[in-house]
Parts: sequence; structure tokens; C-alpha cells
Amino acid sequence: MSTLASRSRSALTGLHSAATQATHSIAAILERVDWLVLPMLAFGVSRLVIFIAALLGDTFLITEEGHWVADPNSPFLSFWAKWDSQWYVQIARDGYWFQPLQQSNVAFFPLYPLYMRLVARFVGGNLILSGFLVSNIALLLALIYLYRLTVLELGDRPSAQRAVFYAAFFPTAFFFNAVYTESLFFLLTIGTMYHARHQQWLAAAVFGLLAAATRNLGILMWAMVMWEWLRHNGWRITQAYRLSAWRNLWNGLRRHWFELLIIAAIPLGLLLYMVFLSSNFGRPFAFVEVQAAWNRQNIGPIAVLARDIGKLMEPQVARWYFTSMLNVGAFFFALALVPFIWHKLGEGYAIYVLLLLLVPMTSSTQSVIRYVLPIFP
Repeated sequence: MSTLASRSRSALTGLHSAATQATHSIAAILERVDWLVLPMLAFGVSRLVIFIAALLGDTFLITEEGHWVADPNSPFLSFWAKWDSQWYVQIARDGYWFQPLQQSNVAFFPLYPLYMRLVARFVGGNLILSGFLVSNIALLLALIYLYRLTVLELGDRPSAQRAVFYAAFFPTAFFFNAVYTESLFFLLTIGTMYHARHQQWLAAAVFGLLAAATRNLGILMWAMVMWEWLRHNGWRITQAYRLSAWRNLWNGLRRHWFELLIIAAIPLGLLLYMVFLSSNFGRPFAFVEVQAAWNRQNIGPIAVLARDIGKLMEPQVARWYFTSMLNVGAFFFALALVPFIWHKLGEGYAIYVLLLLLVPMTSSTQSVIRYVLPIFP
């Protein structure tokens, strides 16, 4: 009897030991692939929540029919194709056109509609569906890059997990689903910095070039990669008064000049689009000229804030009051984070965020709550 009990205890001990080892092994595997598992989890849960919210809103809230219905046969796809989505669909379907002093699709950069057209070949030519897929695939990849970049910058996984979930569940993260450039720009800017931080200059240049072909502000990635190259070669703006910093820079230029040639490819994303506009319409800056048709005039951030805040008091703006307040509030909220970004991540990220905030604000506060969404630091 005692022998049987002893054997039972030994068997239970063995099972417990095996279970413990298996648990540790699974935990170790999950820890090695958490850069993939956590972003996928955040992506899946957040998109499910947003889909449910969209369906509930469409069912129970009174909605106003927009001036453009994306797909009358698919209300679900129409959720994600509003306002500027029509321009991207038009470019992907018909190409570019330009009419001076009128709203023209040359205002919208070519990479996103190009991807829409390519993916549409695999989904029966449905450009709304292809845009939806491009946006969501780009978001998933962006969250993976965000996780890995956060681990690199802050050195701990909990911070990376929080960063990914904050991005996925941000109040305006539903724009990541839309037929808009937010997800793609998010992916390309994060990817640029991730590869630059690893001194993978060719990959950084490719991502940066594509970012510059996605939005006009993508050209800022050239400055960001250059900043990282300078830092890697021992030059920092906070040490510019030291002779040693300039000596390091000279040595870097002599030894790694070819890397600068690679980085110089980033502006080609914008320049090639300008060449296209020049050859087809004779106006390389057509994308800037048409901004006036949307009542966007470069008068400076302070003047824009004074003008748009003043407009909130006008009766005809009442229907847009809440949206306008959100845009102004989003600007000040993001601006208040810049000093903390400088302290935590350095001057490079802080200046990048500041420029991404201030450049659109030179003409209007419209859509600021959307523009802050892909500002990853």
C-alpha cells in the first residue's frame, strides 16, 4: 500500500514537474515572439471594438447622408470611405487631373492610391475594399514596428506593450481603418526610424522615400534620418559648441560619405511626384496651389489659431463646434507633450513632433485630430 502511494506521489511529482517545464517553455516562446503576438492582439481586439461601435452607431444613431456614398451595396465598407476617401478612389481608378483654383485630386499624394490599385486586382477590382485592406495591413505592420522601436528606445517590454495598445485604442484610431493615408504613413515613418536607429541606412531610405510619396510631410523623414546619422557619428546639437563634435562629424563624412548618398534618396518620393506634375500639368507645385480651393492659406500657426478660435463664436459654425474644439484641443494636447518627448527620447523626436504639428497649423486647424494620430513618438 505504501509502495503504491509512493509511486502515486512520484507520478504526481513528475506530472507537476513536466507541467511546470512546459509552462516555462511556452512562456519563453511567447516572450521571444511577443513582438508579434502583442501587436496582433492589440490589432484584433481594437478593430473588433471599432467595428462593433460602427455597427451600433449606424443602427441606433441618427446619421446624415454624406455628399458621396462609397458603396451603396456595402454599408460596412461605406463606414470606412468618407470625405477624402473619394479622392483616393478617384486617383486609383482614373488617375490625376488638375484644374487651377478648384479642388483637384493632385492635392493627394500617389503611393496610397497606387497600393489601392495593386490590391484591387486581387479583390475583383473593388477599390473601397482594397483601400480598407491596405489601411489595416499597414496598421498591423505599424504596430509591430512600434513595439520593436519602443523596446529599442526605452529598453523594456511593458512600455512597448502600452505604446501598442495606446496607439490601437486611441480615440481617433478608427481613422486607421479608413480609406485614408493614416495607417500607411504611420507604418512608413515608424519603419524609417526603426531602421535608422539600427543604422540600416538603405532600408531607412526606402521607407523614408515611400513616406515622402505618401504625404508632403513625409519629406521630414529625410531630416530625421540625417539627424540619426549625425548622432551615430558623434555630433549632437546639444554639443555643437564642442570642437570634438565637429571633429567626429568630419571623420564620419570621410569614412561614411556613401551612407549620405543613400539617405539623400529620401526626397525622391516628393521630387518624383513633382516631376510627374510638371510633365503632365506644367505645375510642379500643383499640390500646393490647390490648397487654396480648400480655404487653406499659409498665414502662420498663431494667426490660424486666432482665426479659427474666433470662428467658434459664429452662429454658422455651430454644427461644427464640437469637431472644431476637438481639433484645437488635440493641437494643444500634443504640443504639451513635446517637452516630455524631448526629456525622454531626445531632441530629434521632439523637433519632429513639433514640425508635424506646426506645418499643418500654418493654414488651418481642420483635421488636426486626424493628423496627430500617426505622430508616433
